[in-house]
Amino acid sequence: MTDTYCPIPWIFQAVRNNGDVRICCQANVTKNQGVIRHPNGTSFNAGKDNLALARNAELMKSARQNMLNGVWSEECARCKNEENAKLISRRNYENDSWGKQYNIDWARNITNDDGSIDTDSVPTIYYDLRFGNLCNLACRMCGPTDSHTWYKDYVEMSGKTNYKDTHGEVNLVENENGRWITVNNDYDWHDSHSFWNQIEQNLEKIEYVYMAGGEPMMIERHYDFLEKCIQADVAKKIILEYNTNMTSLQPRALELWKKFKAVRLGASVDGYGKVLEYQRYPAKWNQIEKNLKKIDELPENIYAWLAYTVTALNVYHLPDFMIWKLEQNYKKINSSKKKPIITHHVAHHPQSLNIRMLPNDIKNDIKITFENKKEQFKKYDAHIYKNAVTILDGVINYMLEEDLGQHLGSFVKNTKKLDEIRNQSILEIVPQYAELFNE
Repeated sequence: MTDTYCPIPWIFQAVRNNGDVRICCQANVTKNQGVIRHPNGTSFNAGKDNLALARNAELMKSARQNMLNGVWSEECARCKNEENAKLISRRNYENDSWGKQYNIDWARNITNDDGSIDTDSVPTIYYDLRFGNLCNLACRMCGPTDSHTWYKDYVEMSGKTNYKDTHGEVNLVENENGRWITVNNDYDWHDSHSFWNQIEQNLEKIEYVYMAGGEPMMIERHYDFLEKCIQADVAKKIILEYNTNMTSLQPRALELWKKFKAVRLGASVDGYGKVLEYQRYPAKWNQIEKNLKKIDELPENIYAWLAYTVTALNVYHLPDFMIWKLEQNYKKINSSKKKPIITHHVAHHPQSLNIRMLPNDIKNDIKITFENKKEQFKKYDAHIYKNAVTILDGVINYMLEEDLGQHLGSFVKNTKKLDEIRNQSILEIVPQYAELFNE
């Protein structure tokens, strides 16, 4: 295996919130955001285009060639940067999951010289589907492309009623009820009969479906898809994975999930109490905590992990949250020996929330804080202590590897403005920023 190989470009297909097909969600931090395009430059869109054709677009072919030759593609920059910082990258995760069956020798055997593959003999077995931007939260590291709940705050913060997405300009208008909506229903691609027909014609081949949003639990059509998997008697071989904000667990979902091979819930929980409520506004911690306890009592084929997005808003909170998690003694949430505490990743964008933009004195204070907190993990077994140190050291290494201080002013300005709109205060969450925000 080369140091750049990943099975994703061979077995996987990903769709952005607006329906644009992309090579991988990690590529969202690159200039092109990983979007797969027609020869005329327009993006392939899952709501109207042939998904099989997108698999042999130029971007896909060049990515395969690069991986087979040990070259990093531009779209793979996030994994490259994370691996350089000694973090576990998406590439690492996917090779752990799929690398034995779909290794580089297999890839070489089924890849043509130009990087293309026969999409009939090498079907998509793994889908990554972002079902629009319908969401009940307006998380601070997100924006209107991720959640329609962001529209009002976006207009008030920016003074604009439009913004750019990979498919073009999105225009917002206030309806008769005083709610902001998109003019052209830009994020409703998942209502497309064409898309669902293509997916459902491939039911026999599907092994893994990852679903996010917005908030996937709010997408009614996906429940119909689950029922069709059960009716076709293929659910028992399919693994479902959700990225969910844990604000709602519908009884319908809990019943359907019992029929699948496994259901994995990535719970987007980046703190407890006020820290969570600040970063994932307007979430209520008591409801999320209640749902976490509910998950811990579900059937054995369903389990979860805490997906902690590390930002400048919650980085100080990270070790305390890890200790809190250990004290809960969950049976099914980050309960494996391999990942016994949390599953974390750093927020690369927006760069105004990236921990690399913090000033050096605060970075040094975070490093000291983490070093002191390591002592509290020594009361657990050696494996948990090692996992805690790996997590904390990886975040520090990433933070110190690059200086993005040019975005510090935007961090302060945007945070103050959003605090004003939402009647919140960063200093109640991170008092360590008092000097930074009082200047």
